Amino acid sequence: MSLESLSSDLQSILNSFLDLIECDGGSIYTLEKNLQGEPVLVFKAMITRSLGIQKVPESLKSAVFRLDEGSLVGRTGLHRKGFKESYAPAAVRLGQKIALEPRNPTDQTINYETKNILSAPLLTPRGDLVGVIQLVNKLPSDLESESGFTEKDERLCGIVSAQASLAIENSTLLIEQERILDGFVNACVTAIEARDPVTSGHSQRVCDLSLEFASAVNRVNTGPLSIIHFSDLQMRELRYAAMLHDIGKISVKEDILKKEKKLYPWELSMIEMRMKLMKASFRLQYSAEKDQFELAKKLREIDQARTLILAANEPTVLPKDVSSSIMELTKLQVMDSEGEPCCALHEQEKQKLCIPRGSLSKEEREEIEKHVSFTYEILKMVPWSRGLESVPNIAHRHHEKLDGTGYPLRVRGEEIPIQSRMLTVCDIYDALTAKDRPYKAAVPVDRALAILEDEVKQGKLDSQLFKLFLEAKVYQLPATGAPAKKVA
Repeated sequence: MSLESLSSDLQSILNSFLDLIECDGGSIYTLEKNLQGEPVLVFKAMITRSLGIQKVPESLKSAVFRLDEGSLVGRTGLHRKGFKESYAPAAVRLGQKIALEPRNPTDQTINYETKNILSAPLLTPRGDLVGVIQLVNKLPSDLESESGFTEKDERLCGIVSAQASLAIENSTLLIEQERILDGFVNACVTAIEARDPVTSGHSQRVCDLSLEFASAVNRVNTGPLSIIHFSDLQMRELRYAAMLHDIGKISVKEDILKKEKKLYPWELSMIEMRMKLMKASFRLQYSAEKDQFELAKKLREIDQARTLILAANEPTVLPKDVSSSIMELTKLQVMDSEGEPCCALHEQEKQKLCIPRGSLSKEEREEIEKHVSFTYEILKMVPWSRGLESVPNIAHRHHEKLDGTGYPLRVRGEEIPIQSRMLTVCDIYDALTAKDRPYKAAVPVDRALAILEDEVKQGKLDSQLFKLFLEAKVYQLPATGAPAKKVA
């Protein structure tokens, strides 16, 4: 249920009142709270049949009324009872030289003259006020007579108002539920980003890209994608799946989640401490003047080893010559005062520094990949309303590949929903081009698109979707790395 749907429902309700009570026009005001938390009545629906008006004019959409004596609508809401008023024609009043009150602001706006009005509260069976309805200009019972609203009209309005109030209350509750769900989603994204601040904005950017992607699919009128159309509810489903696709990261160990280099800072500190001890041992070992050349050679080897380790520690693609040199560093050692060997590198450290790409070891990468399964388990616990049931499944498969090389399920082809395939493209693109990662430089757009195209050629990504991603220039929205907006 959206605000647009509520507006449409209110128009239908108002049309029913006009037909039943037989009048020219009317308006509905719903009870809301202003920024100060005070109850106010907000102009939400309007029909004036003689003027062909079927919605609230833009100039009146900002009209808000307090529950007080300052207006008829406010008085109706304040006292929670109906009021009837009739007005003499303007020409007659002018002819009698009666001091005129200012013309009704609504009448002024739409160039209309209200002759009589019936204002009634919209009360639920429990007595809760949800709004006010006003009906104007009762239609004459025959061609020769003018008549205002009668007591019968008041009773009839009261009966129908109770039913209308329930409909408005139900619609309002649905909108409030949506707002609560949106608030929950925003809170979850905030929690994710609090654990991994360097990826702040990623979820919202992927969401924006995915929705733009879906809109592009909806515009296609030829080819395989032309048979696919995402409804408003499916767009909302995709929005939630995209926003929450990484929620499982809250279960990943923080040191792995934030790992920037191949070695943790404390591991690098231990290596540097051992190297200082090695230097001290060599100085003692080669203390004689005749051994100074050999000492300088040993100290130079340690300094070169440190430089090599620092270079290999970066999460870039590791050159083969660097990898080979790292393997040799385990041989660089010295005996300590107790006769125990002190090595520059231990075997586990050597294995980490020889990671060919990125900063994560095989075990750490497997730990990170578990976030997708955790995402599914978390989202599966949410009692999604009708039409949103696929949110967990869409998010669960956003790392799957068409050839079965993805994770965690290793599913192929049609086993991956089209929404997940779109989400995969958007997720990879944003991860490549994000400017907010301190441990890697952002990949230029053309390079990122080339990487995606290579994945398509390997049969990993959907070729039709990627073609549309390019042709519709989905990647241009939003600007990657820009501050993200919350879900509305």
